[in-house]
Amino acid sequence: GLAFLPCLVTHRIPIRQSTRSPTVSSGPPLSSVQSEDPSLLLSRAPLPLLSTRFPRMQVSENEEQLGYGSKRFIGAVADKYLAKYGESSKLFEDPSWTKTKADIVASALLDWGRSSGATVYTHWFQPLGANGLRHGGTGQVHNHMFTFGKDGKPKWEFSGAELLKGETDGSSYPNGGLRACHTAGGYTILDPNSAIFMMDDTIFIPACLISWNGHALDEKTPLLRAEEALSTECSRLLKIMGHTTAGVQQNIGLEQEFFLVPREAYATRADLQLAGRTLLGCGAARGQEMCDHYMGPLNQHALAAIREMQSEAFKLGIPLRTRHREVAPGQYEMAPYFGHAPEQIDQNLVVMQICEEVAGRYGLTCLFQEKPFAGINGSGKHNNWSLGTKEGVNLLNADQVTKVTGNKDVFPVLMAAIVAAVDKHGDLMRCSVASPGNDFRLGAMEAPPAIISTYLGTAVTEFLDAYRKGSDATYTPAARTVKTGCRSVADFTVPTEDRNRTSPFPYGGDRLEFRAGGGAQNG
Repeated sequence: GLAFLPCLVTHRIPIRQSTRSPTVSSGPPLSSVQSEDPSLLLSRAPLPLLSTRFPRMQVSENEEQLGYGSKRFIGAVADKYLAKYGESSKLFEDPSWTKTKADIVASALLDWGRSSGATVYTHWFQPLGANGLRHGGTGQVHNHMFTFGKDGKPKWEFSGAELLKGETDGSSYPNGGLRACHTAGGYTILDPNSAIFMMDDTIFIPACLISWNGHALDEKTPLLRAEEALSTECSRLLKIMGHTTAGVQQNIGLEQEFFLVPREAYATRADLQLAGRTLLGCGAARGQEMCDHYMGPLNQHALAAIREMQSEAFKLGIPLRTRHREVAPGQYEMAPYFGHAPEQIDQNLVVMQICEEVAGRYGLTCLFQEKPFAGINGSGKHNNWSLGTKEGVNLLNADQVTKVTGNKDVFPVLMAAIVAAVDKHGDLMRCSVASPGNDFRLGAMEAPPAIISTYLGTAVTEFLDAYRKGSDATYTPAARTVKTGCRSVADFTVPTEDRNRTSPFPYGGDRLEFRAGGGAQNG
């Protein structure tokens, strides 16, 4: 767990010479543990000390007491404040509320904020080129929702116009020259695809950043434009094949990997701080050669921090369900339940910011950079991607799509289109995950390779090959039973195909997993 990372961070030539050996909180000097089992370093700190400094998160079956979902303006939370104006949270199901009911939503948000101690709002956007460079990967301008009247008392105001649009500078971002200082207009426009949320004293309004000329200055606008094009063409294809839908969307689930390292050790490495990876010195005495870290019990020091990270996410309505140790020492992963791509990416950025901030409270530093240490695995952000109709049909689930559409040709045609897209536009997929950090990760200690391809599995490949040759068969994935060989342990079923962790874009039964994404990158 965390124990190994001080060895990695400091058992290289220090950039800055120190008069004393770097130490880890509650542990011995690093120089005294070079030959020890590194998993003992932090874990052997006295438990009373850890429990005093870092108390466990409170556990309760009462969701209201825990505050789960209380910081996200949807459902019951929104109903409570919209009811005063004769509305409910159902209005958010139709994006056209921005044209007819923005003033009502703004008034409800003002009431929510005042009752919760949040007197500030911000349009929250994702500047181009911010991957791995800025804390949280986002931009924001905070504005208080009051001025002062002639009587010197606060005058509370928040209008629909302020909710929908903000104006800021669009030039001082790494946007490739789209905006210069003499043509600097940038506008933040509310994105109704993602829920408004609250952190501390601030209401965050997910937004796009668009220039005076209509150019996208952010990561979100191209995503929304691409999804609209995908929805139009996919809906047209489905209609030709006899199925009508209100639209098609991308559903994703992002697996976020990261390192947690002792903050004191991190502070000794200027290269790690400035370049995101260690550049000088010899490797640590022990790495992941024994394969003894993956899925092991979580280091208690790290677990205390991760508990709080998850708790903060739950308050924001982010279903950060999974946590476990990863392959490299000191490396961990958390993953949410899947959902609509624009909101999932927003939530992932919030989680990354939470992780960095919470880690600091526990004397740790959270590293998302893809390859901070040579010789061990780096951190990816695996994107479990699928297409679904607005009515909830998973178009990559063969049984489901055939049953709902009544047309056995839909699944093979869609799969063929995806394979053709990977073949034709694989260079764009590769460019989308290219970064200084990720290019050190791809094809190195772990999968996937840097060359983009897809893997469908033997069964789907044989079915599609037969289909193109004129076969009239229907693809029906058949689970098979695996015998445990133990009378006391029940036999179990497995999918048609084994799991492929090498391909950059393998098919997994009802989704494709884009494994090439980097840990510090935007969705």
